[in-house]
Amino acid sequence: MGAQQNDIIQDSLVDACKRQLIEDGKLVLTDSGYRLTARGREAVMKELRRYELRPAMAMMLEIHVLNQHEHSVW
Repeated sequence: MGAQQNDIIQDSLVDACKRQLIEDGKLVLTDSGYRLTARGREAVMKELRRYELRPAMAMMLEIHVLNQHEHSVW
């Protein structure tokens, strides 16, 4: 499988996740982009609280997300 095919699969997965989150009432699309609803923020905060107790894992997750979006982390 080529890089372009992987990008297409990744984009499809992201789109499917966004649609599901919108259907679940956790995400909305506004004029300024996607935003979490109160229900979405509640779910995120629950997970973030778990990682506050695991700072090394929280740091790895942050670096992973930034790297996925091609941001350098120093």
